[in-house]
Amino acid sequence: MDDIKIVDGTLREGEQTPGVLFTRDEKLAIARELDLTGVRLLDVGMPAVSVEEREAISAIAGEGLRASVGVSVRMRREEIIQAAHCSADEIFLICPVSHLHIADRLGIDENGLTGLASDMIKCATDNALAVNLVAEDASRADISFVIDVICLAHEQGVKSAFICDTVGIGEPFTMKSSMERVREAMPQDMGLGVHCHNDLGLATANTLAAVEAGAKLLSVTVNGIGERAGNAPLHEVAVSVEKIFRRMHGLDMHRLYGLSRLVERCSGIFISPHTPIVGLNAFRHESGIHVDGILKNSKTYTGLDPDIVNRMPAFVLGKHTGAQTIRHILSDRGYEASEEDLAKILCLVKQRKIEGVKKQIQRMSKDMEAFYEQCLTFPMDSFWKIVEEVLG
Repeated sequence: MDDIKIVDGTLREGEQTPGVLFTRDEKLAIARELDLTGVRLLDVGMPAVSVEEREAISAIAGEGLRASVGVSVRMRREEIIQAAHCSADEIFLICPVSHLHIADRLGIDENGLTGLASDMIKCATDNALAVNLVAEDASRADISFVIDVICLAHEQGVKSAFICDTVGIGEPFTMKSSMERVREAMPQDMGLGVHCHNDLGLATANTLAAVEAGAKLLSVTVNGIGERAGNAPLHEVAVSVEKIFRRMHGLDMHRLYGLSRLVERCSGIFISPHTPIVGLNAFRHESGIHVDGILKNSKTYTGLDPDIVNRMPAFVLGKHTGAQTIRHILSDRGYEASEEDLAKILCLVKQRKIEGVKKQIQRMSKDMEAFYEQCLTFPMDSFWKIVEEVLG
């Protein structure tokens, strides 16, 4: 039986990535693929964003997915009502718990916050919505207060609580100790989740630390897209949970690569070739030393079997290629070559690789800069033209 639940927020948090937007058809396609991959809880958007957002949420809710369809709402009654009208199954109630957010953003005190949270939870349950309490900015909050809010929420029927490292400043050791305190103090029949941002590159590490501390609801996004530096990537968390902790999450790992490519195409956020598991280079080898070792025993330079995630290993020709690579490739096609011929082929391969490659890199760099300017931002000259049209 699966004891870990992957909670995907690609269609909500992922779309909040600066410059990213999904069409309704793209949202439906991503939701379907997440469902086929085995994700059983989705955060598909914020109803308050727009009429179009609500229509997309309603369309996903009407797909008949096996996954439960959730939406994120602030502590506003009208947003909870919108969630119900979109036929969502559950909500992620964003509840700030740090003094910074409570005082400076909401303009209330801790007592006001707990009273407001109680009212919003009642509104949600009255509208037949399951509630997940999202403890926003918990990594900068008083953990005792966070626990008090969670326990209050449980008394009102809230099913689970997510501890959020909202600005990505957490580190695994503190994350584990904080989560252990929360798990020990909160009702044991209440689900404990974690939502980590990647500002310091520790989102996956912090998520895994939370698993060690007892968290079973792991918030992720495909390819780690999200606000600023993004969130914990689905592929990293899913593979690590299974490979390191031997815990079950019910995902079809063979679908992770295709899911990653789909979100790449829809988002315009193209991942680095060095991205673990789903990146172009994750299972490719050029170095002669590595290839020689792999040809003798594939485990010498392979920590993760590519078959697990439906990938294929490959040898790449280039500056660091060795003679063993050339011999192996020739042998696969039935060719034999003397040591002298091998040396000649190897020399020519390295020369051809070097010739012209830098010009291609420079051209691609300029193309990518133009892409970022046009597609992942809103050009200011276009903005000022709009201003002139409206204001004259």
